[in-house]
Amino acid sequence: MAAWSRGYAAASPYRIAFQVAQNPGHLAVVCAMAGVDWQPHEALRVADLGCGRGHAVNALAAANPGWTVLGIDTTPGQLAEGMELAARAGLGNALFLEADLARLSEAELERIAPLDVVMLHGVWSWVSDEVRAGVLRFLRHCLKPGGIAYLGYNALPAAGVDFALQRLLRHLAGDRQDAAAAALAMARLREVAPALPLRPSAMLTRLLADPPVLEPGFVAHEFLTAHWRPVFHEDLCGDLRAAKLDFVGSCNLFEALPALRCEPAENALLEALPEGGAREFGMDLFLPRGFRADLFIRGPRRVDPQAAMARLVLGATRPLPAESPSLGTGRGSVAMAEPAWEALAAALAEAEVLPLGELQRRIGPGAPKLAELLAILIGTELAAPVFRRPERKPAATRFNLAAAAQHHWAEGGHYALASPVAAGGLPANALELALAAALLDGADPDDPGALARRLEPGLEEDGLARAAARITEIWEARIPAWRRFGVI
Repeated sequence: MAAWSRGYAAASPYRIAFQVAQNPGHLAVVCAMAGVDWQPHEALRVADLGCGRGHAVNALAAANPGWTVLGIDTTPGQLAEGMELAARAGLGNALFLEADLARLSEAELERIAPLDVVMLHGVWSWVSDEVRAGVLRFLRHCLKPGGIAYLGYNALPAAGVDFALQRLLRHLAGDRQDAAAAALAMARLREVAPALPLRPSAMLTRLLADPPVLEPGFVAHEFLTAHWRPVFHEDLCGDLRAAKLDFVGSCNLFEALPALRCEPAENALLEALPEGGAREFGMDLFLPRGFRADLFIRGPRRVDPQAAMARLVLGATRPLPAESPSLGTGRGSVAMAEPAWEALAAALAEAEVLPLGELQRRIGPGAPKLAELLAILIGTELAAPVFRRPERKPAATRFNLAAAAQHHWAEGGHYALASPVAAGGLPANALELALAAALLDGADPDDPGALARRLEPGLEEDGLARAAARITEIWEARIPAWRRFGVI
């Protein structure tokens, strides 16, 4: 264990996992639903603490040339990858800083220009008390009044079931924290688990899967760190009050809607609890959310949530299915009534982008509430907020080409295509990165066979035919949205 990592498992990087919730556009939706006044603007300053390989930093910087996006991490190898991609894409507004948050002095923090957005995904539950204190100092000194902070963290009580499992994995791994040690611990766990009275959990099921479904690098970061400690939401809120931060809402949009998150009897019990930390604790008892993605603000200004939601503009990110998609809520799923869904799909197909209030009006009688529309459309990743008119930007094109060159042969991972229209990243897998880049590089969308031969020159005819069919399928589903959101 390197002393500079402060107990964190920093020896092995793992797959990139871009989070849609980290798009400031998504955070603006959370604010609108909560009746809080916050929207992105053209000179935003954003920081990603624990930025890892810097993919989110670079995607946001590429989509928004007027923003400054700062990535901070302690791991030099991962920062080097982010810096290299920024250089290849010519992103002068993507900045990277190797720093230990526990050691940044107040004088050093004062030299960082005030920030509009600070993001911490997968940091708080995995770091030492010294680093947590450093995070609070950073937020207190660097987040401007009215600024927002996103935190993704393991939450109690649901995540508490894995306390013993985490300790066992650390023992099985020995004194090491790298991917090889995690792979060894996973293999040993599969051997000894039948004889151990381990409490069942979703994570245990994934760890015992044969063949394995979890990447050893992920398990190393998730469980071999010395400081893994899930927290109660209200305790996190108490800590963040030192930086004058107030809770806005969950980035899982359905959690703001009583009719979607819990059964009527459960909601009656929740309503009997005081609003705030007690009610959120009650929801954590009912919902199996071992990981929370929450938004906070430094000085909320209240607005009418209905008016704020009605002004949001949405565009479809993929073809809308004939029937309403089901949105998973952790304990079940919800869907729109078919007549309402058919009217919604027809309205978006005709207009391509629409304010949410107008979309609701076009659905007509029986239309879902505005918040329900947002939860269904954004929660299923069938739509995204629109902030600019549809056009390509050179920086986004350079990033998308560079990201495809760096990742298109990768197995797994969750990436982003920079979208100036969405002011953030559109989710994409490695193959979609490559196919979008091919179009940017002049590939003929009417000749997928030519691209198949270029990407897989050693394939026999049958293999080339299957590859061409797969390319056609992806292009037909994605090209309209990529054009709509300024990717191609």
